[in-house]
Amino acid sequence: MGGVMAEKAQPILEVRDVKKYFPAGRRRPPVKAVDGVSFDVYPGETMGLVGESGCGKSTLARLIVRLLTPSAGTIRFAGQDVVAARGARLRQLRRDMQMVFQDPYSSLNPRLTVRDIVGEPLLVHGIARGRELERQVGELLEAVGLRAEHARRYPHEFSGGQRQRIVIARALALKPRLVVCDEPVSALDVSVQAQILNLLQDLQGRFGLTYIFIAHDLAVVQNVSDRIGVMYLGRLVELARADELFQRPLHPYTQALIAAVPVPDPEAAARRERIVLRGELPSPARPPAGCRFHTRCPLAVDRCRTEVPAWREVFPGHWVACHLAGEGEAAGKGVTAAAPVA
Repeated sequence: MGGVMAEKAQPILEVRDVKKYFPAGRRRPPVKAVDGVSFDVYPGETMGLVGESGCGKSTLARLIVRLLTPSAGTIRFAGQDVVAARGARLRQLRRDMQMVFQDPYSSLNPRLTVRDIVGEPLLVHGIARGRELERQVGELLEAVGLRAEHARRYPHEFSGGQRQRIVIARALALKPRLVVCDEPVSALDVSVQAQILNLLQDLQGRFGLTYIFIAHDLAVVQNVSDRIGVMYLGRLVELARADELFQRPLHPYTQALIAAVPVPDPEAAARRERIVLRGELPSPARPPAGCRFHTRCPLAVDRCRTEVPAWREVFPGHWVACHLAGEGEAAGKGVTAAAPVA
């Protein structure tokens, strides 16, 4: 989507060993929603995050924009410490980082007009008011494919796709550098999804935006992302360029996710081997010892049950947390054989 060469630029966002634990009661262990996640995001790129519901994607998104405060770890945006920011400094950081939520209806105040919704960030930050506010709101609405006169209406007067356009317009009001999209199309019809994805791509080129795009639909993430990170039970298990992740997945969980993506060709679908993950997702309050995926992994060995796999770079730019990654056919069974480590 962004089309930038990440290796040639300094990261705009640096996430290091970030954790978020939620208390679950006096005698219960805390819920480890995010448990030691590290990655970089580069200017102009789209970083995709995928995984099952409950893996910690949305919590991580809220940590990045400081809607939640991490239990541990560091988050740096353009060299500034997001976790330690307070007052005016945090206020400026929030101008540079905006978020698009999953449900466009619940993220809009039904009592406010579109003018008030989109214009509120401009008022709060003292950027515009009066006629200038009206002008900027009109320009923002037109930028997302709506008309300026729509500013007088209320959210319930719009379709789901139009409401998501309003949410995007509000996110763009402060001219952010980073936009975190938390499953922005999952609540929309398929035909509308394509329109919103095309809009996000157009806006990225027009305003020079950097995206973190969170979804559980791998097909969507593949089409919009430059790089993709795969999360499982609060941790990243694989990170690579989008094309390489689909051509050469190394982690068994990634392989299972890709194998589950629908294929339009019935013959190709019949030839493809499916990987069936048995059992339920373990509780994040009591994650398994060793590799957290070993309870559902068809390739697990004794080492997986006791030793936490290291986060390592198996190929240039291709990171994985798996003891078997790079061990020839064993790591590639089911989707694509993983080549030996160079």
